[in-house]
Amino acid sequence: MTTLSALPQASVRSASSFDRVWRIVRLHYLSWRMTLLLPWAILVGILGVNMAIWYLVVITTHADHISGTQYTGSLSYLFVYQAIVAVQLMNLSFGFAMGVSSTRRDFYLGSALFFVVHAAQFTAGIVLLSYVEQWTGGWGVGGHMFQTVYLGTGPLWQRVFTVFFGLLAVLFLGSIFGSVFVRWRAYGLYAIFGILIAVLLGAAALITFAHGWPEVGAWFARNRALGVVAWSLPVTALCGVIGYLALRRAVPRS
Repeated sequence: MTTLSALPQASVRSASSFDRVWRIVRLHYLSWRMTLLLPWAILVGILGVNMAIWYLVVITTHADHISGTQYTGSLSYLFVYQAIVAVQLMNLSFGFAMGVSSTRRDFYLGSALFFVVHAAQFTAGIVLLSYVEQWTGGWGVGGHMFQTVYLGTGPLWQRVFTVFFGLLAVLFLGSIFGSVFVRWRAYGLYAIFGILIAVLLGAAALITFAHGWPEVGAWFARNRALGVVAWSLPVTALCGVIGYLALRRAVPRS
């Protein structure tokens, strides 16, 4: 009797735990203008400007199409923006979540789940647009924004893998800065930026003294975006752990 009565209690606790985590996901989506509307609006604006330039070049040069646009970095803004989104969400939502009796663990797990769902949504949109760009011959003039050599020239699984885990990497990286700011405010950011700059300068100096820049360039050329993103997976996991450790003793502040 004791064993049988314990089973539904365990299931209730499990469902309740997921509900608390999912509540954080819904909390983050209250900022839908920042997380969804603004990035897509900017992305459409960038595409519109690019298309205007492409058609202007085609018209003025009397060419059938343009070339060289597959090396564009127009889409890189999206990855930088998602890191900023992670910082903003960790800061904006933490105090409210603690005020409605969420735990720090639930808040971070909910934030991590939001990152996964959010990255999946943007991956679906970016990959779909890469195929639209491919099917239309580069929007009719050979232009490239989504089907670039960095992200969108391989088969479906490669495009999904590269975009999805690339977005996850920057989101969890941003969660570190957001967690540090929530716990230590501006002084924490000063410290982490100082450490980051010192590490980058030390690495650059070491590579320079070892005359290793050609090897670094060859490594990126050899692995391309797919390989670089695959190598970033352990870094993404480490960022997730660091973000949680920074947040676990944070105190809500007005």
